[in-house]
Amino acid sequence: MLWGRAASRCSLAECRRDLVIDPSETDDPSLVGEAAHVVAEQLDGPRGDSDLPLDQRNKYENLILLCNIHHKQVDDQENYFTVQKLKEIKCSHEGWVRSSLNWDSKKQTDDERWAAYIDDWAKRAGLDNWLGYTSYLLAPTPIVAIEFLESLRGLCVWLLSRVWPTRYERIRHSLESFRFVVNDLLLVFARHSEHDADRPNEYLITASFYKGRPYEHDVYTGLLLEFEYHVALIHDLVLEMTRAANYVCDLVRENIDPSFRMKEGVLLVER
Repeated sequence: MLWGRAASRCSLAECRRDLVIDPSETDDPSLVGEAAHVVAEQLDGPRGDSDLPLDQRNKYENLILLCNIHHKQVDDQENYFTVQKLKEIKCSHEGWVRSSLNWDSKKQTDDERWAAYIDDWAKRAGLDNWLGYTSYLLAPTPIVAIEFLESLRGLCVWLLSRVWPTRYERIRHSLESFRFVVNDLLLVFARHSEHDADRPNEYLITASFYKGRPYEHDVYTGLLLEFEYHVALIHDLVLEMTRAANYVCDLVRENIDPSFRMKEGVLLVER
């Protein structure tokens, strides 16, 4: 919403530079814009001494799009760039965009619907704790937090029930692919899962189904191979789920919000 309504330009009237520099033959696009806080994110930041609750400080209403030079200036010169002045600058710039540029209100509406969907998807998918959640699943004996499992199960239903804007078919297809992989992972993991003995209300673990029966070499070997294949399949699906999620993020940055999860970076896994 912030980048779209500002037309990806610095909000200061004396600047208004395009904040996404086109790629070169050898390099990716360069992002020189930043979402600056009107009231600082923390109490000790520029204009941070405010009654605005901390949980509201990263909302659209408290952000203004600036180039990196003017972002530093407005934070260094907070006595001049007051809360009221920044709000007036933002309002004036967005008005200029609507009246002076080739403004597509339908596209902006679609972009904002997509942005809301993507933010919801990111929360439901646990992107902020991806490394922690997936590292358990990539253990030699996969284990998963029940909270994460239920969130993924609910996410599949949520994705299936969305009414998508017709714009950005590639993003919709990428989310569908993500759902397919997640659904496969849920089904595969459920085949041989049981509650973790130490934390039965918090985690499910892959059952070692090759153990605990009278020893017969051929039977034991066959079950062990089946267990190892099952674990490898879970690991492969976790990696594929990570690739699918990163692809969604790439397409969002390409089409809707160039700054989406730039601070956090790509989703990583470890084992």
